[in-house]
Amino acid sequence: MRGIWLGWAALAAGQGTAVAGPWVFDSGEGYGRVAVSVEDVEGLSARRYDVYSEIGLTRSWTLTAKAERVQFPDAEDFNAEGYRATLRRALWSRETVHVSVEGGAVYGAAIGGVRGCDELGTEFRLTSGASGRWSGAHWYTFADIATRLHGEQCWRDRVEIGAGREIARNVYFTNQIWLERGSENARSTKIETGVLYRMNKLDFSLAVREELSGRFDETGVVVALARRF
Repeated sequence: MRGIWLGWAALAAGQGTAVAGPWVFDSGEGYGRVAVSVEDVEGLSARRYDVYSEIGLTRSWTLTAKAERVQFPDAEDFNAEGYRATLRRALWSRETVHVSVEGGAVYGAAIGGVRGCDELGTEFRLTSGASGRWSGAHWYTFADIATRLHGEQCWRDRVEIGAGREIARNVYFTNQIWLERGSENARSTKIETGVLYRMNKLDFSLAVREELSGRFDETGVVVALARRF
């Protein structure tokens, strides 16, 4: 059984600039996030703990790091951990549109699946997005194409598409969809819908994710707290 990767949608920030996706930070700026998700996989309950951070190295380079652990109280053989570290490079931008490339190392079944994913692997990502204001409200949209390679026994190709809009002052409605294909007949399509509330430099989000089509019946609820610095 493969694990579920429960992250969260990129969130709108500042004057319509989004965090994650193709956006990069200025040197020394960034954000950190802690997320906890409650999941159900084919009737098995699970808890996932996710720590993620980004920090700007230069105006063109951003470092990202992620660590997560998933626990199955009634099926401990499926417990797993995962780690990822990448560099994001801004390629092109024009007004509200941005394009970046990202690559780095990945390790662990909690991120990539189970069989063969405990080997050190690589991840490459091409991402584009746009953000701005419309009718007085902030909005953003992005699209990513990614591949993750641990070896012949574990590889994943993924398409991620997301969008969000401010629906009230400091309140954002977010949507994201993942399409994943890979080894071991991996076939998954997930959708996530959530609400994010902004408080100064803190962001609180609550989202629900559901498997639309795939090898397993999966649902999850994600609670996350992030801080910009």
